[in-house]
Amino acid sequence: MTTKNYTYSDELISDLHKDAWGHRPTQFFWWKWESSEKDTKQKIWDNLIDDMEKNQAEAEKVKNNNASKLFQRIKETCKLGAKNYRTALKWILEADGYNQDSQCLNDAGYLCYLFGIDYRFEKVFYHILDIKCQIKWSRGRAFI
Repeated sequence: MTTKNYTYSDELISDLHKDAWGHRPTQFFWWKWESSEKDTKQKIWDNLIDDMEKNQAEAEKVKNNNASKLFQRIKETCKLGAKNYRTALKWILEADGYNQDSQCLNDAGYLCYLFGIDYRFEKVFYHILDIKCQIKWSRGRAFI
C-alpha cells in the first residue's frame, strides 16, 4: 500500500489564499476546507497554487506594461521641452497633481506604487530625482 504525500498546510492555507486572490478566505471557504478529506484539501491547495502563479504572472505583465508607459511618457515629455528625464518626471508628477512639497518626491517606493510598476524601479527614481541614498555605479548602471 502506498501512502500519498500531502503538501497542503492547515496553518498556511489562509496565507496561500491571500497570495492567490488578494484577500483572506471567506466563511464558506473555511466551512468547505474544514469539512474536506485530505485528497480534496490537496486539490484545493494545488488549485490555489496554480491560481497564485497565474495571477502573479498577470500582475507582472501589468507592471511591465505600466513601466513601458511611464518611460514612454517621460520620453514624450522631453520632446515637449523638458531638458532631461528628471525635469520630465517632475512635470509628470505635477500634471498628476503632486507638487514639489509632496512626500512622493522623496519616496521612490511610493512613486513605484503610484505608477503601478515593480519596486525594482526605485533605483531609477533615486537617480532621476536625486533622492539621497547610497548609489554605486558600475558600467553606467546605478546600484543601491
